[in-house]
Amino acid sequence: MNDQGLTASTPACVVPEIRLTLLAVPSSVALARELVRYSLTNWGYGQALVHDSALVMSEIVTNAVSAARGHPIRIRCAVHDGAPLLECWDPSPALPAHRYTATTAESGRGLAIITAYAKRAGTRPSTTGQGKIVWARMPT
Repeated sequence: MNDQGLTASTPACVVPEIRLTLLAVPSSVALARELVRYSLTNWGYGQALVHDSALVMSEIVTNAVSAARGHPIRIRCAVHDGAPLLECWDPSPALPAHRYTATTAESGRGLAIITAYAKRAGTRPSTTGQGKIVWARMPT
C-alpha cells in the first residue's frame, strides 16, 4: 500500500485494485464503504457480495479510526483468486481483539461482523515495520 492518494490499476495483466489514503476520522468510514461498492460493482460482482463487502470494509475502517484517530490510514480493495480482498493499514501496533459485548451496547461487534461475513480475515504487520494491516477475503 502507498500513500499517493487514490490509485487504480485494471490492465488485463494486473489484478484489479483501488487504493486510497484517508484520515482516520468517522466520515472516512462512509468513503471506504462507497469505494468498495463502486469497485466491486464495476468489477462485475453481484449485489449481495457488494453489500456484504461494503459492510466488512466499514467495520475494518471503523476499527482503524478507533486505533489511530486523526492519523492517515490506507485502504485497498482488490481481487485475489477471484474473490474481493479488503485491507486497511493504520499506524497503531495494537491488534484488534474480540471482546464480550452486551446486547444493548452500541459498539464492539466489528470483529464478529467481519468474521461472520468474510471467508478469511486477519492482521499482519506492515512491511515498513510501522503499524498493521487488517484484511478480509470475501467468499465468492
